[in-house]
Amino acid sequence: MKKHILLLAAVLLTAATLQAQSFQQAFFLDGYRLGYRYNPAIQNAEGFLSVGQWEKQTRQNFGAASFLYPRDGEVVTALHPSVSADEFLGSLQDDNYLSGSINYNLVSYGWRKGAAFHTLEANVRGFYMASVPKEIFTLLKLGTGDAYYDLSGFSLGGNALVELAYGYSRKLADFISVGARAKVLLGVEALRYQITRFDMVMSEEKYQAAIQADLDFTSRWRKIGTNDEGYLNLLNLSAKDRWRKPTGGGLAVDLGILVTPLEGLSLSASVLDLGGMLWYYGNAGQSAGLISFSGMENLTLEDIQEGNILSQFNDELEAFTSAMRVKAIKKKTDLSALPFNVNLGARYELPFYRSLSLGVTGNLVHMKGMPYREVRGALAWNPWEWLGITANAGTGTYGPVWGAAANVAVKRFRLTAGYSDGFGGTVPYTGTSLKPNNQMLTVGLTYDL
Repeated sequence: MKKHILLLAAVLLTAATLQAQSFQQAFFLDGYRLGYRYNPAIQNAEGFLSVGQWEKQTRQNFGAASFLYPRDGEVVTALHPSVSADEFLGSLQDDNYLSGSINYNLVSYGWRKGAAFHTLEANVRGFYMASVPKEIFTLLKLGTGDAYYDLSGFSLGGNALVELAYGYSRKLADFISVGARAKVLLGVEALRYQITRFDMVMSEEKYQAAIQADLDFTSRWRKIGTNDEGYLNLLNLSAKDRWRKPTGGGLAVDLGILVTPLEGLSLSASVLDLGGMLWYYGNAGQSAGLISFSGMENLTLEDIQEGNILSQFNDELEAFTSAMRVKAIKKKTDLSALPFNVNLGARYELPFYRSLSLGVTGNLVHMKGMPYREVRGALAWNPWEWLGITANAGTGTYGPVWGAAANVAVKRFRLTAGYSDGFGGTVPYTGTSLKPNNQMLTVGLTYDL
């Protein structure tokens, strides 16, 4: 029973714990006004004002099918005796991670001036991730008898920031345009927790673990207090500890080129989010300790009758929490590169029906420990200025992927919606993916000036 609870906790922790992937379908929607975010060289025919766009993206290299198995008409967990260790552990990666991003466009303004097109915008961006090493699940499945486990590598984190961007694109000739966007990043919140050492030795007599972990936290609004012994009091986030200091700053740039060497053929290449972020961690801490647990074999009937069982349990719990206490250390800074995107695309309008086009896109997300690649073929139909539809399918790091998007105009307003996902289904009534997947949802509204 305890193992099932631990397994559930590990899965929930992984699933509960922002990198950005560009809206690739923008390349095939003629009426989409924020195409410059996919490639800053893309220009609009007229000025516009964006009144909000929301993008949410999640990516994970495991699925719920690794933990749930059909057996004799019912579903059992991976710890059920009918599920072999090879079947369960073979479905996992050495590092099992989930990451996600949220990007909300507060406002965007674009205007044309001669051969150039300018854009200004403000965004709120966020990132979160969690990574659980395979060894944790190995311990849950096989943790009996003499064994040694290295459980280091567990980590979780996230951040939120404000992005201010200026974009400029220019036609160098009728067949080529180039563009760039400069971004200023202002940190709001950031959290990082990393177990750097977790060596566990198990025997028939006892469990013993040496643990060391780093905690870095910063907030524009709150500061974690400390107790008299210098340990961070993670529950102390009261108003009297307001921080009100900068939490980070950074710079980034997008670069792009768009070439039309033949009538109806467009070739696109762009690199997004080249840059870095310097975070100032106003709260930093480190925990280190040795935990040993040999059970309660010395417990007597008299102890139970007198209620001492709770006392012994509390002693063990206190020993564990004492080893995991986070000692406050000097404030520190961390300079880290942003996850960047490389986008390639080709689109050809059919000569006998220009409203219909075929194309292909490629995408690479470069992120330490969590890289992602995919390629898709696309079909687009843009019959009128007020309507554009596109659909695509392809393959990525985790298997087959698909997507669809539409752009509809009503008078001067334009509504865009797009969805992209992998194959494999979800857990009924929850939406939890059964297979590793890459999912993205985009909804936005603009107004033509």
